[in-house]
Amino acid sequence: MEAKSNGVQVAIDDDIQSQNSKPKHKSFAPSSFRCKRISWFRLRGVDPDKIAVPDRGLQFTADIGTACHEIIQKRLMSKLGQDWLDVEEYIRGVGFDYSVTKKGYESQVECFDIPVRFACDGLIRYEGSIRLLEIKSCDHSSFVDLTDPKLKHIDQVTFYCERLHLDNVLFLYIDRQYGDVKCFEYKVSPTAKEEITTSCKLVMDCVESNIAPEGLPKGDPDCTPNMCPYYEKCKSWGR
Repeated sequence: MEAKSNGVQVAIDDDIQSQNSKPKHKSFAPSSFRCKRISWFRLRGVDPDKIAVPDRGLQFTADIGTACHEIIQKRLMSKLGQDWLDVEEYIRGVGFDYSVTKKGYESQVECFDIPVRFACDGLIRYEGSIRLLEIKSCDHSSFVDLTDPKLKHIDQVTFYCERLHLDNVLFLYIDRQYGDVKCFEYKVSPTAKEEITTSCKLVMDCVESNIAPEGLPKGDPDCTPNMCPYYEKCKSWGR
């Protein structure tokens, strides 16, 4: 039995290693946009660092988060009916030069004027306006202390809203342990959207000039080998 367990663990590790070693798309990823250095590496097509020891716990947490997303999306889609909007139809109606690929209940959106790829959890009509739905799963201790959307998640949805020309966001946080949920409404300001556009152009200019932009400050929780796919490569360009 132990040998079979080891075989399963090896298979899991191989899968994690394969997923993490894939070249990133040459595009901005809103989930990591708060670090300009990551965007710079991605746009230049730099391969991510090789992982010495795959983090099974981190991958399992990500898989649980995906399952939580699907549960919430399925229930909301059934409950809201016509107020659950089709992302592709919305984009087509507004006339954006974007492509949309359906992946389960999510919509993978790709933009071309500024190279961006992101997954939209959903668009809903609520109280007369279209709102971006952003689902986040978190551990129980973090969930209990949550009174507002997390700052890094606000940065992420600001990018989404800038691209989709939306202002209103409905955050839905789910406790991975007990399944409780908390909802927060958020409105993205025009100034915040302008800052996104300015930051994108800055990074794109840095790519053209081969000058590395500033990364996250030392000690930032996202600047670790487990959280950053370019942690080791980044060190060679200075922090």
